[in-house]
Amino acid sequence: MRAWSRALCLALVVLAAACTGSESPSEETTSVGEVRIGVLAPLSGADKAVGDDSLRGAQLAVTLLNGEEGEVSLAGVGSDGLARLGSPKVTIVQGDTRGEAARGASEAARLVTAERVLGLVGAYHADVTNSAAQRSERLGVPFVNGDASAEFLTESGFDWFFRTGPTDRTLGESFYSALGVVGGRSVRSVGVLNAADQRSTVAGELIESLGTQGGFQVSRVPFNPTQQDLTAQVSQVRAARPDAVFVVTSDAGQTQRALGAFQRLGYTPPGLLVFGAGFFETPTLQAAGAASRGLLASAGWSREVAARNPAAKPVIELYEETYGKPMSEIAAGSFTAVLTLAKAMDDAASIQPDRVRAALLNLDIPGRDTIMPWNGVRFDATHQNSGASGVVEQVAGNDALRVVFPDELAQEPAKWPLAAARGQDQ
Repeated sequence: MRAWSRALCLALVVLAAACTGSESPSEETTSVGEVRIGVLAPLSGADKAVGDDSLRGAQLAVTLLNGEEGEVSLAGVGSDGLARLGSPKVTIVQGDTRGEAARGASEAARLVTAERVLGLVGAYHADVTNSAAQRSERLGVPFVNGDASAEFLTESGFDWFFRTGPTDRTLGESFYSALGVVGGRSVRSVGVLNAADQRSTVAGELIESLGTQGGFQVSRVPFNPTQQDLTAQVSQVRAARPDAVFVVTSDAGQTQRALGAFQRLGYTPPGLLVFGAGFFETPTLQAAGAASRGLLASAGWSREVAARNPAAKPVIELYEETYGKPMSEIAAGSFTAVLTLAKAMDDAASIQPDRVRAALLNLDIPGRDTIMPWNGVRFDATHQNSGASGVVEQVAGNDALRVVFPDELAQEPAKWPLAAARGQDQ
């Protein structure tokens, strides 16, 4: 057995061996031949790279559940996988959303009705996730999301939708808290530059609202999401002379165009904070080049911080050994969502949707037993994971992201202002 397999046997209890809900898990064993889980992801189109990461994270989860890498104790399901279901094989069935809302709904329906999946995870984009959640509501199928942070998803009253990751509000609050520590009292005003699509507009309005509530002076400038030259909008932001600027985008192209406009104008605000789905992946940083240096980004995952956890480190190393690339936030979120759903099935000792839903509501997973830098997994009345939290990272000189907030997780102090982080004269 490989060294990491031995480490997993000894240390890895991903997603809590103990479930402390109001009812004890059933000791009944139900024999099931196969458990099929549907993964909704953009496996083609502009965000294919993100979709591939989501699929890899899900596939790694079922590899461990199926015991294909040695005897591994997982999430209260033991070395025999989903033992209370008779240790069935767990299979991932993929659904390509192409990043389109209508397609998300139709793929959700196809996976449930034609492919006979017992639950869904995904689907990255907020509008796609929303349409898929509406379809899963009508079908009465559990849907666990680990990669869409839009606030409204858990405010829509869904009965079957659950989210493991942090919300935009949680991530935004982390940003403002970090500003108080990193920027100090010098930060009195903020600018918000956001794409005018639904996802970024909602997030931009949230950032504006949080800033106003916190006593900051806020000026917000939207831009057409397909606009190529953002010089005019960035100039408008600069005219307000903010102490820090939020850039809120929905895809990597928008992020790169915004950062390019800052660079062309030679505009370096004291702090530049990037928020949204457009800033998840290393290729975005590499494409932005020098324009990304010193930026602050809010996220629900950090590889370096997660690797400090003895339960998470072997999983991260296995992912990287298997796929030849670093484990990303999207992959980690998908991995966590699949194991959360699988644990609920095992706790329920049933694949009946209503019993799985009840088990999800009863989950109480300690943070140390996840691969995420959170306080754990436990769902509130809206089916949002109240244990999820965010960290703030800064782009270092080698395009690596280093956690700078909160202090207890920080790898190194933040470099502030931005000019100092880039080695420029102030």
